[in-house]
Amino acid sequence: MKYILIFLLASVQLLALDIVLNSGKENKSNYAILHVIDAKPFLCQTIPDALDKKHYICKISRPINKPIESKKMKLAELDFYEKDGDFYITIDPKVDSKLVPVEESLYDTSEILSKPTETLYSHWTILLQEKPLYQEKEVLDGLDFPVEFPKYQKPYIGALDLNGAPISYAQSKDIQLYLDIKQSYESGDYDSVVKDVKRVLTLFPNSIFRSELELYQMRSMDKVLSAKGEDKTDTLSFNENDIINVAKRWSKEFASDENIPEVLMLMTKAYLKTNSKSDANYALDILVGEHSDSPFTKRAILLYADNLFLKKEKDKAMKLYLDVLFSAQDLDIASEAAIRLSDHQMDAGKMKEAKEYLLKVLNVNAQYLLKDKEASYKLARRLFEHHLYDLAAKITDLLLENTPKKADNRELLLKESGDWHAKANEVEVAHARYQEYLADYKNSGEYVQEVTESLDELFFKLNENNETKLANYYDKLIETYNNEIGQKALLEKAKLLLKQKRYEEVLKLQKDLEKLSDRYEIKPEELIYEAAKSLALQELLKDECQNTVGLIEEYKLQLNEPQYEEKLFQCFMRVSRYDRAKEISDTHLKDAQLISRYAWSQKQVQVLFKMGKYQDALAFKEDLKTLSFTLREKIGLETIRDLFFSLTKLKNLEGAASLAESIKILYPDESSNLDIYYEIVKMANDAKNDLLLVTYAQTSIEMQKKFKSNALSPELEFMYIDALKRLGRDQEALTLAEGLLPQSLVPKDKIRLFYQAGELSLKLQDSNKAKSYFTQCVSINDNSSWKNICQQNLDLIP
Repeated sequence: MKYILIFLLASVQLLALDIVLNSGKENKSNYAILHVIDAKPFLCQTIPDALDKKHYICKISRPINKPIESKKMKLAELDFYEKDGDFYITIDPKVDSKLVPVEESLYDTSEILSKPTETLYSHWTILLQEKPLYQEKEVLDGLDFPVEFPKYQKPYIGALDLNGAPISYAQSKDIQLYLDIKQSYESGDYDSVVKDVKRVLTLFPNSIFRSELELYQMRSMDKVLSAKGEDKTDTLSFNENDIINVAKRWSKEFASDENIPEVLMLMTKAYLKTNSKSDANYALDILVGEHSDSPFTKRAILLYADNLFLKKEKDKAMKLYLDVLFSAQDLDIASEAAIRLSDHQMDAGKMKEAKEYLLKVLNVNAQYLLKDKEASYKLARRLFEHHLYDLAAKITDLLLENTPKKADNRELLLKESGDWHAKANEVEVAHARYQEYLADYKNSGEYVQEVTESLDELFFKLNENNETKLANYYDKLIETYNNEIGQKALLEKAKLLLKQKRYEEVLKLQKDLEKLSDRYEIKPEELIYEAAKSLALQELLKDECQNTVGLIEEYKLQLNEPQYEEKLFQCFMRVSRYDRAKEISDTHLKDAQLISRYAWSQKQVQVLFKMGKYQDALAFKEDLKTLSFTLREKIGLETIRDLFFSLTKLKNLEGAASLAESIKILYPDESSNLDIYYEIVKMANDAKNDLLLVTYAQTSIEMQKKFKSNALSPELEFMYIDALKRLGRDQEALTLAEGLLPQSLVPKDKIRLFYQAGELSLKLQDSNKAKSYFTQCVSINDNSSWKNICQQNLDLIP
């Protein structure tokens, strides 16, 4: 069979609405499946017309702001329009078609519904086919009546026993015994079943009921052993090994029996209890391989996952629980898997996931929780302990609805239902539960005082809008109560201050807030953190970087909002927190928008330079060139400077000179370029590259004149003069030295300058001028080796 799947229509997304068309070909016949999917259930209807054609219309109960054009395709046409605030989709097939809703599964449900819907679905499909994909068998319209051929009838033999002999049920004495055992099992008398089966099979070893009898025997042994748990006593005449022995023999003898999956499940469970993991694996492999869809296979997987969890192999166990949840057709088994997942996620501290799994059960199969009310109550307690108050309350409500008024545990259930609804901030329901409790147990209840006080606590949920009154009320409670009420008042006061943006006052309450327990829905540390973060953002927007960074470090704040990243980066750079600055720029180096990547790559260069990672900074050079060319934007001068000085730190004169030339072209009039040119002069001087030195010394001198600065003099000129001398350009060197003489220099530099002028004059055979310069050199009142050389030269001049 040749099958081609072609995605013809890219998803048309309107808020949460998806319309997708998948098409293919089967037996040279085109077909397609149109999917209409929305976040909430909606209605699609078939509208037949007079020509036996079908049309379809889907109604989305909300407006769609973005207009959509009609779609004309090979197999259908789609049109869209709005009417009275609703959005409509019409589908006009050109071929044979059929409307099919996609029903929800347990694992697809995320909320509790008040009542199930019958005609609304969140996912509809329309099958479009040029001709039926699978031809129905042709039914001939002719005579149809039974014809008997008595002469050709086959001989008939009734039921046979295990030895091949005909069975006479009238003479079988084990029938009643079998029925009695079955009745005992159904009434829960499992101990009797185990004993009676042994007795019956001793009396009637060839009973035709042996498979059923041994099945009841294994079931009963499992029930008894499971009820005993680890508290087994010597009074039991059997153990898990007995189940294994019976199951092994039974599975071989009755291999085609429909109950084989259940027997293999019981065998797996017994093996796990006896720590025979390899045998359990073998039995489970048979179940998965040969009976993959059986509920008993799913139950065996759950048992195996439970065992893995006990062995600390939690990841493997969780995968198996998920497999059962998403593959089990039996709602009870899927619910059991979901509860296990929820339970273990609570232990792992993953409350959101735990809640999601349990909601699936409450949504689709809440009655499952009533099968073991004690276990469900324990689950509710665990949910409460893990602060999932709303779910705990819902389970208690379910139990209360199915608990008689005279039941012993109803009083506690009623009281805890009120407590947990109150914790879940469901004030009206909590109030109703407390009132119901006082109405039923006011005179004899064990928790009357607690319930009365809890009713008073609900006043914290007052709909009071006057913040001054609320603040005074909280202060009064804090002063009056040294218990939970006072603590809660302190928490509410902090929340009010936070709402009023009085962040520093919240932080002043930090010591008192830290003394509070963590049983409240909003944790004290969360309030402190939020106040600190809000204050840090205030300081950041005012460019108070020291305060901002101080708050971030003291309270371990995470300011991850995109709108603050650039200012935060600059603040970290200003206060030398280069690691933190780099953390921000790291996250943007692969931004989809080139302009963003370009900007942050330059910031990355800056922070790498500050951190002394010069080679890492230079690694961005080529990428920045490419991005600059693509975006047609100059690389920022600060970034180029960092790249330049990275090269100088690495003693790379050639690279530095090349980059300096780029700076001349890109930023010719920047006064800050002086130190770049001077750096080239120094590096060229060290490398004795006189031509390069002369070029950039001249550029530097011109820049100083342009900006009326002499910050680099006279060291710049001295290196320039030395280079000119080495190049034999003595007249230029003398002119440069003489041009420097009028400047105000320190004595040591003045001595050196007169020496240079004198020496160059001698080389140019001007003895009088040389003598004058040497004389002025010697006359300066300061010690210098250059002064001694001046004197020596002066002594040699006639």
